[in-house]
Amino acid sequence: MSQPPYGPPGQNPYNSPYPPNPQYQQPVYGPPQRQYGGPPPQGPGLGWGPNFGPPGPGGPGPGWQPQRPRKKSKAPLIAILSIIGVAIVGGWIIGVVKKNADTITTPPVSPSRYTPEPTGAPTEEPTEQPTEQPTEQPSSTETTTSTAPKVPDSTVVAKNALYKVGQMKTVNCKEPRVRPTNARNAAAYWTAIKPCLDKAWAPLVAKAGYKFRPPTMTFWAGTNATGPCGTGPVEVPYFCSANNNLYMKVDVFVKAYMEYPDAESKAYTRMWYSRSIAHEYGHGVQNMTGILQASDNIRYELTNYDDRTRQTRRMELQANCFAGVFLAVNKRSYPISGEMLYVWNKWVVTAGDKPEEGDHGSVASQQRFMGTSFKTGNPASCNTFAVSPRYVS
Repeated sequence: MSQPPYGPPGQNPYNSPYPPNPQYQQPVYGPPQRQYGGPPPQGPGLGWGPNFGPPGPGGPGPGWQPQRPRKKSKAPLIAILSIIGVAIVGGWIIGVVKKNADTITTPPVSPSRYTPEPTGAPTEEPTEQPTEQPTEQPSSTETTTSTAPKVPDSTVVAKNALYKVGQMKTVNCKEPRVRPTNARNAAAYWTAIKPCLDKAWAPLVAKAGYKFRPPTMTFWAGTNATGPCGTGPVEVPYFCSANNNLYMKVDVFVKAYMEYPDAESKAYTRMWYSRSIAHEYGHGVQNMTGILQASDNIRYELTNYDDRTRQTRRMELQANCFAGVFLAVNKRSYPISGEMLYVWNKWVVTAGDKPEEGDHGSVASQQRFMGTSFKTGNPASCNTFAVSPRYVS
């Protein structure tokens, strides 16, 4: 899940991505929901995202708290929360929902969770359609399945073939010319970027030996998200593996862009939300290659809260790192230079949780992974599962 931009700590009111609700005030340390991308049955969160705590003495509490450029008047910055939505049909926008609407658009629900399917042998070309199931009798299929060796989850996450596919090739993606001044434009902005992500990741996923299944994308607005991964208050984009869908929240994008008139703030918003869609797509890549499922299995077996949070951090840090891979190889065509590069280095890659307190990673961890991948453009830089716990603080 992505994170909302926030003002400088200590200079803006504390804002959690989850609105006040007694049900969501304190985390519950029971068994986690066994639906990848869904919220716990009780406790905060929806999709893969941060669980923010209450503000501590002197400022905001744990959570994802990126600083944001100051307004030229130097007035205190406030968090970005507004309600503007958009409905989407067939991948193209057909209208804009009214401000403060709580409705969302949802894609067809597929209750069965996806299991990544190796293609048998790595290939350079992506396979767009899932391979048909064997035509043998059920008993034969069951026998074959039961005798197939299972790769340990620890191997899937730490020794995945995706880390060996080499540098991503540029697809010469360009930043959309449209500016997110309203919900329709925000959706159009993300709609223009997604084909670049599809084209960039398809050969790498296929080369790693997995089927490429491009995520679908839905735009929504409001205070509550509803879908096969659950229903609950959430204020950021998120990925749901139940239907392989990116749920992109347009109102936060619009509010961020329109909040401040200066060029630096607007460049910051565009860079932040370009990273946001690439981050959510990164979860889709994890889903295609089995990393998301294996990481969830490992987390499910852990009994210590800190260990479970650290496992979530590894997964979120990797999604950010995958975003860095994509942005790195397309930085010249986008282009990420001038003001855009300035805000990336000053505000985006320097944002993170307090060490060991959040589930998205500290500033040092963001620099170690996303900062590195923005230079290398190689998924090999993103193996967050094979490093010491101190590197995923």
